[in-house]
Amino acid sequence: MSNLHKLLYLLLPTVILGDYCGEHKVPFGMEVHKNGNVNILCSRPNCHEKKYAECPERAMSSACTTNSSWVGGVTQHADGSLKLMCCEYDLLPIYSTVQYEKLQIRPGEYFEGDEQMDGDTVTAFDLIGDIQQVRDAASGNFTYNLLIYRYHCGKIPDSPPAWYMKKQWPYWTPVA
Repeated sequence: MSNLHKLLYLLLPTVILGDYCGEHKVPFGMEVHKNGNVNILCSRPNCHEKKYAECPERAMSSACTTNSSWVGGVTQHADGSLKLMCCEYDLLPIYSTVQYEKLQIRPGEYFEGDEQMDGDTVTAFDLIGDIQQVRDAASGNFTYNLLIYRYHCGKIPDSPPAWYMKKQWPYWTPVA
């Protein structure tokens, strides 16, 4: 490679695509376009309006491995590799059950989770707990295995968890 090619390679910007739900929404679906680009679909079910998750600033994880985390965002690099933003929510293992462990999505396909309703009230909804990226050896294309939780709204406390309150500024311990 000539010096000119090396210089051009260094100067070319790296293409990165990102998609984020943030701390107050949940990922209920994922779409993989035919060209391999990934999008996550976010929602704020009415039974989750006052709930709090702790999300990092960037998507830097290869997997969301704890039973108290969900995918709050994805970053897809030019080579197709995927990094996840794993949001922690302490109550997830208490109020959710595993719906699907390895739901496979291929290019040109999508997954959209279910919402169960009682009148106008959401009683349960699906969310993406983890995304495993797998490269097909024959074609070189990526497929994705999703971990899907069913979150049961039920008797969810209305107050934020203690860790969330301590992150707010200014914080002081209430006097009894």
